Amino acid sequence: MPYDPFARGPHPVGVTSASWTDAERARTLKVEIWYPGDDAHRGQDLDETTWDTFLPDWAAALDPGQAQPVAQQAVRDAAWGPGGPFPLILLIHGWAGFRREATFIGTHLASHGYVVVSPDVTGSTWGDVDAFLSAQSPTGDPQALLAHSRDIAANRVRDIPFLIESAIAALPVRPEGIGVTGASFGGFSSMVAPTADARVRAIAAMCPANDDAPILAPERVLGDYLQAPWLSDAATLILVADRDSLLPLYGQLRLLRMIPATDKRLVCLARADHNHFVDDIDVGHAWMAEFVQQVAAIFPDGPGDWPRVARSIAPIDQLVPGDQAKLAWRGVVTAHFDANLRDDPAAVELLRDIDAMLDSIGVESSTVTPGHP
Repeated sequence: MPYDPFARGPHPVGVTSASWTDAERARTLKVEIWYPGDDAHRGQDLDETTWDTFLPDWAAALDPGQAQPVAQQAVRDAAWGPGGPFPLILLIHGWAGFRREATFIGTHLASHGYVVVSPDVTGSTWGDVDAFLSAQSPTGDPQALLAHSRDIAANRVRDIPFLIESAIAALPVRPEGIGVTGASFGGFSSMVAPTADARVRAIAAMCPANDDAPILAPERVLGDYLQAPWLSDAATLILVADRDSLLPLYGQLRLLRMIPATDKRLVCLARADHNHFVDDIDVGHAWMAEFVQQVAAIFPDGPGDWPRVARSIAPIDQLVPGDQAKLAWRGVVTAHFDANLRDDPAAVELLRDIDAMLDSIGVESSTVTPGHP
């Protein structure tokens, strides 16, 4: 069959959860693990009657009586399939996120033969951030938000080698050739992964957090981490949205120019905003608008210009449909990892013209590759 990274892969998908503790830092991370399942589960991961379900962390906390479970296309605690060790990918959530916010990526990669580990990043989950903002209300101390952001960044850099070591010890994964992906602060985690661990071979950073954005300017919070020397020449794909209200395109282009990767490119999705990287994009976009208004009310005078960010968020009906965005990101991310973690020649060929690749599924994009016309 022709190579198609947009289509579901050949493996049924299992999912399990665990908790891993870094004894040195007394830091525990809950993790969601998606993996290729045994053939006995074939079709169950695509049958809604056998899908795994869970309550999103933010929904359960806001209104536990009314919160409705959501499903992911995976079978809870399915038997592992043969063929390991499998390539490992870390999938890392953003600020005020949680480990199951992008199951559309985790399950898809697992169906293509990857083991995907997604942590609840202690200190920056939805519950952690909500507690921080509640403590700062009604009017917060700008220095407290800066310290909060710096603590998150420092911990995320150290989480990368810890998660890789823990996965290698606990799971049937390859000890080298690691991939990292994630959105927003998870995109930052992806961008700093090559500075933290030489085993990282490819990264797919979605709307990565950086200092050149209205949420931080003029403060410099993340730059030292993003400019640290790389320990590996990781193939780098930066995925961005042209109408990103929190982390605009100008900062992403500067980040693209700054990083030392030999193989690097940026793909910009047309008519997309910051939360076009999560499972339920319509709900995520509405939540983001409310969340930004909350932060703007608590920190009206900075750091950053949160009131400006709040005003820049467009209505969802003016943006690309969520299903199109998820289809695009699934395909591009899978092809990127297939090309760089598996050296798949079909994936390499398809990535020569990403805009044509996305146009074939009806998605408009623009790709920037430094040094190429």
